[in-house]
Amino acid sequence: MLHAAILGAGGMGRLHAKNLSSIDSVSLKAVCDVQESAAAELAESYNARAYTDFEEMLHTEKPDVLFVCLPPFAHHGEVEKAARAGVHIFLEKPLALTEEAACQMVQAVKESGVITQVGYHYRFGGAVRRLCSLIESGEAGRPVLFNARYECNSLHSPWWRKKEQCGSQLLEQAIHLYDMAIYLMGTPVSAMGYMANLCHTHVPDYTIEDVSAAVMRFQSGAFGTITATNCAVPERWENPFTVVFEKVTAHFTDPNHAVFHDTGKEKTEETVVSCDVDMYREEVKAFMESVQAKEPSSCPIEEGLKSLQIVARLAESNGKEVL
Repeated sequence: MLHAAILGAGGMGRLHAKNLSSIDSVSLKAVCDVQESAAAELAESYNARAYTDFEEMLHTEKPDVLFVCLPPFAHHGEVEKAARAGVHIFLEKPLALTEEAACQMVQAVKESGVITQVGYHYRFGGAVRRLCSLIESGEAGRPVLFNARYECNSLHSPWWRKKEQCGSQLLEQAIHLYDMAIYLMGTPVSAMGYMANLCHTHVPDYTIEDVSAAVMRFQSGAFGTITATNCAVPERWENPFTVVFEKVTAHFTDPNHAVFHDTGKEKTEETVVSCDVDMYREEVKAFMESVQAKEPSSCPIEEGLKSLQIVARLAESNGKEVL
């Protein structure tokens, strides 16, 4: 039986607690949050102990695995401390507010040898997995183009609007699409982008961008474009993307739903993939299996660093090539 602890009793902490409870080989032993009431409420639901002091929880409970569910600004060395204690770590994205802070986390993990996984749940969608199988088998052919957009219209939590606390919409939301681009197309070798606040200049403390556009070129020769905005349809979150390979084109409504076009045959064949994979549960299950097998996860902390580095540099691009 593996003993788990959760740091951060917000929405993601509650979701991961629920999914952990569905795995027989795991027991949630502790929850830590700076808000005592939040930690106590979540801990009580799973017969766990509540803490407001992370180091106390770490030294008292000695968990096997830690789920870090903190917003970007709330990281204060907890990942490094857990790694040095030999605790395997699941981290929600983004890793940190800055590339420097993320690099420190990666270095601590490297030195300790613990298993890590970043919460890029899009990777576990049923339609995404189908495309990955076509890429791995060679049936998809050469990568050509990744095109994606993230659209919403919400003020979210107060901290989300502040650059010094969330970093940017790129870092907090659209980073999922940047991870998809890297995951499916490979390593970017150059990128450039634009960012602006066009619709929220009248909103107090709104200091992040509400529209962005980026172009990337990958090592394979393929290209990518990603746009994001918080000026679209109110209370609707959409993140469709299209992936073009030499022999396959896939139009994704989301990671579970896509229309595949097999263009490598004399007559194009169309396949619809529609499924209801619980991506959050699947990523937790995969992480626990990696820990039990003592093998690297499919999305280690280094993957989280790659996407963070790209969006951090794009945030400073202003039309100039980066990477």
